[in-house]
Amino acid sequence: MQQKYREHVKCIHIDPPYNTATSGFIYKNSYQHSSWLSMMCERIEISTRLLNTKGHFICHIDENEYEKLFLSMDNLNLFNAGTVIWDKRNPMTGGKGIALQHEYILWRLRNNESINLPNTTTLSILKKADDLIKKHGVASETVKKEFSRWINGNNNLSGGEKAYRYIDDEGNVFQSVSLRAPEPRADPKFHRPLIHPFTGKPCAVPPNGFSRTPETLSAMISKGEILFGDDELTQPRQKSFLKEETTRQLTSLIQDAMKGKSYISPMGLDFPYCHPVSLYELIFSVSIKSSDIVLDYFGGSGTSAHAVINLNRYDDGNRKYVLVEMGVHFDTATKPRIQKVVYSKDWKDGKPISREGISHCFKTLRLESYEDTLNNLALKTDAHRDSALANNPDLQRDYLLNYFIDVETQTSQSLLNIADFRDPTAYKMNIKKPGSEEQSLQAIDLIETFNWLIGLWVSNIAAPHSFSAEFEREQDPDLPNDQKTRLICKRLKLDDKGDYWFRLIEGYTLKVPGDETSKVATLIIWRKQTTDAEKDNVVLQKFLMDKLGISPRAQTYDVIYINGSHTLPNPVIEGEKTKVRLIEEAFHNAMWSGE
Repeated sequence: MQQKYREHVKCIHIDPPYNTATSGFIYKNSYQHSSWLSMMCERIEISTRLLNTKGHFICHIDENEYEKLFLSMDNLNLFNAGTVIWDKRNPMTGGKGIALQHEYILWRLRNNESINLPNTTTLSILKKADDLIKKHGVASETVKKEFSRWINGNNNLSGGEKAYRYIDDEGNVFQSVSLRAPEPRADPKFHRPLIHPFTGKPCAVPPNGFSRTPETLSAMISKGEILFGDDELTQPRQKSFLKEETTRQLTSLIQDAMKGKSYISPMGLDFPYCHPVSLYELIFSVSIKSSDIVLDYFGGSGTSAHAVINLNRYDDGNRKYVLVEMGVHFDTATKPRIQKVVYSKDWKDGKPISREGISHCFKTLRLESYEDTLNNLALKTDAHRDSALANNPDLQRDYLLNYFIDVETQTSQSLLNIADFRDPTAYKMNIKKPGSEEQSLQAIDLIETFNWLIGLWVSNIAAPHSFSAEFEREQDPDLPNDQKTRLICKRLKLDDKGDYWFRLIEGYTLKVPGDETSKVATLIIWRKQTTDAEKDNVVLQKFLMDKLGISPRAQTYDVIYINGSHTLPNPVIEGEKTKVRLIEEAFHNAMWSGE
């Protein structure tokens, strides 16, 4: 992920395993805090490299590790936006101390800027006012009273939102705000009274004086932003208009009493503990826009994916999510949950009760585990070596320490067996079944793996095609004296049973991480090689020139990757690597780069 998503992710949102006796924390925890913190700090430091310039890092935690995690995050190159307290409205009573009913959400930012709630509520208020005015034809007193009653009776609005309960004669929605200075003003100009527009007399001045200069107040009067009372005895106030772009800052307290299980139980799924989707929808509504990427590398039951899908369903957005999960519940909870949320938003007793689905596609990738790597180590057999080592303890020790892994396991599938790249569809490894010690021989997707290793953003994956070929030899005066003719491919014909197989992938990588202007147009050609290298190479040339109409010297692609040795012309661009590159070499370098 580092290569592809570097500086591309807008929001990293994690709910890690809490460091409690019942959290399911699967790492050795003999030292009460250090093991948990080591696990967290390593993952957080690596993941934050993926954040873009306006990225959010958001982490849930309870009281057991809040202080230590907070301090450990001071080492990150991120701004501390603050800590949100999530009031779950459900106290966990016990035999001792205080009943807990909250958790914490640590919030960090790439840029130190305000975190504002979206204007969906603002738009609903403005729409109500507009509907009432259209209904009655004018912003009459009837409209103003109906609007005020609707605002006051709407339990979904906060106190700050309910303050916008007024409509003026022009149909503008506004609230009344005090012009009183927060501290007593010593300068007499701040105590200069405003003149009432009807009585012509000086109005009452706030006790501390005005918060604005006389010049600012005069400009506000000309814009209609000052509210006067019926006479001069009432202090003037500011008329603050509600506009479509009006937002409000996220506060440090979020109240959400919904239960996470209330979202998955109707689907017929079970998970020990999960957060409410409504909470995640709020978090994502302030951290991502309609085409941004969310990363959750403690995927759990899939609540982050559920919330992203819901938001896309509400506004027809194109938000994307990347989940990482190592638990066996991926197959029993995470993946089925995403499938069901996509199919319908309403479920009961494991069955959909509506057909309100969403157009959606997601891909699942299973990564090689540490156990898979060890299980696929293959040692070379050598009777002479074994005999020599058995008779010399000192040699055996040095050999095991300095050569054993590097030399004797080189052809292991988990350490990249280059010889098996001759047929990219046939690379196989023994893979451990999740939750058991059982293994099975499974095909490894080299094509998908290579895309990720080089950080390819795929634009097209062609279906594989097989060809049969016709060959002939022609005279070539440029050949050495002992070679009179060279082989050419006279004709390539589509043939499901042909010996020559190709699959093409097109896309781009980024020369500069996160910079979409630094795209490197990339073509990847996978082929199945035969035992005749000469025929393989002339078929490759024929395929490129005739079937694709591509010359390695052309400017269609900046880089072309091909598996297996070849004889294609390979121009070198000044200051760059060769244009046509070996997949095996690039694969090896990326796999062992240390990222």
